[in-house]
Amino acid sequence: MHPPEVKAEALELIAAGLNDCEVSRRLGVPRRTIMDWRRPTYAPRNGRPRERECCPRCWRDAKEMSFTPADYAELLATYLGDGVLSATARTCRLRIALDAKYPRLIEEVRELIGRCLPENRVDIVQRKGCVNVSVYSCHLPCLFPQHGPGKKHERPIVLEPWQRNLVAAAPWAFIRGCIRTDGCAFINRTDIHRAEPYEYLSYEFSNMSKDIVDLFLEACDRVGVFTRANCNPRGRWSVRINRRDSVAAMLEHVGLKT
Repeated sequence: MHPPEVKAEALELIAAGLNDCEVSRRLGVPRRTIMDWRRPTYAPRNGRPRERECCPRCWRDAKEMSFTPADYAELLATYLGDGVLSATARTCRLRIALDAKYPRLIEEVRELIGRCLPENRVDIVQRKGCVNVSVYSCHLPCLFPQHGPGKKHERPIVLEPWQRNLVAAAPWAFIRGCIRTDGCAFINRTDIHRAEPYEYLSYEFSNMSKDIVDLFLEACDRVGVFTRANCNPRGRWSVRINRRDSVAAMLEHVGLKT
């Protein structure tokens, strides 16, 4: 892959009337590459040629990426919860591992990735007890700079300023992605031997990474959801949401896993 400035210089020489062989000789770029830059073979779904977009972080050529703050915030939370990036020989793969008993959630994650990377194929692979939703792109490490060697809870997870701005603009979407991967909703029941036993809905989010838990707590604070957090002896953090008004807000904006 050639730097953007090399391509820009090649296009200037092409505009000046030089042929592919001469541009190739001057820049040391293969003639086939110059031909592709002169007459792009890639095209959108309507069949009309267009210029490639650039990745907003590395500025290299990229397929279309379309992110609203809500879509990015939810996809980021989904990656931090059940996602993993892995390098292949020529590209990278994002794999989201989801419980097979939640078909609606699986479909919504597939649609979410499809909206964000509309020109990349999204694959669904059934495994024993789980489903992997995956996509390939060279620019996944640009979109998720928290990627690194080792487990997420064993390395710092710190958002870059542009990520923090997007999450701050759509905190409910980030909370939804967290709950749908590492969270749940359940019914709390009081002691049946009490004079007036009762039951109520609660939410819980758990993760081994204190950094990820802090991001979840920050998003909850931003929307006024009351939380209680604690860490067990094994180092797993648990965040409970059970106040009536907070649960009602969670039910409205996050919903239930189905």
